Amino acid sequence: MVSPKLVGAGAFVIGGVLLFTLALFMIGERRMLFKEQFPVYAEFAQLGQLQVGAVVRVAGMNAGEVTEIHIPSSPTGKFRVKMDVREDLRPLIRTDSVATTQTEGLVGAIFVNIAAGTEQAPPVADGGTIQSREPFMMADVLQQASDTILLVNRTVEALHGDVEKAVREIALTTAEAHALLTEITPELTAMADNGSRIAADAERIVARIDAGEGTIGKLLNDDSLYRRAREIADEAKIATTNVRQVSDEARRAIADFRSEDGPAQGLFADMRLTLRQAREATADLADNMEAMKHNFLLRGFFNRRGYFDLDGISPAEYRSGVLENGKRKAMRIWLASNVLFEPRPDGTDVLTAAGRARLDSAMATYLKYIPSNPIVIEGYATDGTIGERYSRSRQRAGVVYQYLMGRYELNPQHTGYIALGDQADGSPESNDRWDGVSVTLFLDVNALQFASQRNALSDVQGP
Repeated sequence: MVSPKLVGAGAFVIGGVLLFTLALFMIGERRMLFKEQFPVYAEFAQLGQLQVGAVVRVAGMNAGEVTEIHIPSSPTGKFRVKMDVREDLRPLIRTDSVATTQTEGLVGAIFVNIAAGTEQAPPVADGGTIQSREPFMMADVLQQASDTILLVNRTVEALHGDVEKAVREIALTTAEAHALLTEITPELTAMADNGSRIAADAERIVARIDAGEGTIGKLLNDDSLYRRAREIADEAKIATTNVRQVSDEARRAIADFRSEDGPAQGLFADMRLTLRQAREATADLADNMEAMKHNFLLRGFFNRRGYFDLDGISPAEYRSGVLENGKRKAMRIWLASNVLFEPRPDGTDVLTAAGRARLDSAMATYLKYIPSNPIVIEGYATDGTIGERYSRSRQRAGVVYQYLMGRYELNPQHTGYIALGDQADGSPESNDRWDGVSVTLFLDVNALQFASQRNALSDVQGP
């Protein structure tokens, strides 16, 4: 027969095993150890006190737990959280589902909630990673609130002086406005009284007009004035009709005058014929004058008068004294290139301010002898080939010619320019070469003798 103590001990052991089994079953059921699960991952920059073993919910329903948390390898990395989720909830978890860490109540446990995805996204695979949203940290909110309060306090302190100043200014402005209002109150009262009197006067004037008194009243109330105005308007209409008729007759007369058979066409035709004949006569006269200038019998007369064409004279003929012709003597003022010009990047020369001043000084000697005596600008250049020297000497002479023509409005028939290269007979240099220009005046011999007696010509100018 079994002892009662052994029976009690066996019952206690059996009860303990049953209680342990029940507790184990309840814990496994709570942790869903007896249900099929699949792994899902999510990544967080901050865990927000999330721990291994935390509950995982899908659309608010208990679905599993956090089984692993992988620590990032760098500060910029994220925590990789592994979650085991019930297999029967797989259709709700899609690739566009979002995992967030939340708190039960204000101070409850931290859990992971996975929002259900959409029908368009495919279900997440085993070991797949879904999107995540960083946890809401009450400490961050409190820190931001503290920073905001500090900023408000500093702002209030900074504005304290301005606010006091603004209040004082407002008080001062109010006092000034009150004083101003007090000061102008009598004037406002007077203006109101004047307005009342003006209104009363206007009312009386309107009443008198309605009664037909005065000029305006008679105009408005007397029908005879209206009838007289109508008569004047009718007379003006008749006068306008007459004027229109006269205008029509004048237009017809002008049209007859300008018609093909009218007298105007004949008069205009005669005028056009006369003008054409005058142009032809002028052209013939110009041709005859040009022929006379080149005629060997009259060439000397025109040369003495200064009519010459440098385009038809070669440098050799010019040097031989063709313009002097025994009646004139060439007087030259030599001006060096470094006095007159400065070179451009393209190799041409341009007059300087000092060069224009030297030309004005030279022309001061000649002005008393023009326009009856011709002036020629001789250009010289010593650098380069023969062609380059000719081109540059002509360009220099042309620049001076253009300046003198514009500055002194010289007669084109008495003024010219020519390129002479580097040969300059009688130049200040000992080798009869020159680099620059010569302003040459062909002066009548008698005038030259008179000028020599009075010492009118200046000395030669050089560099």
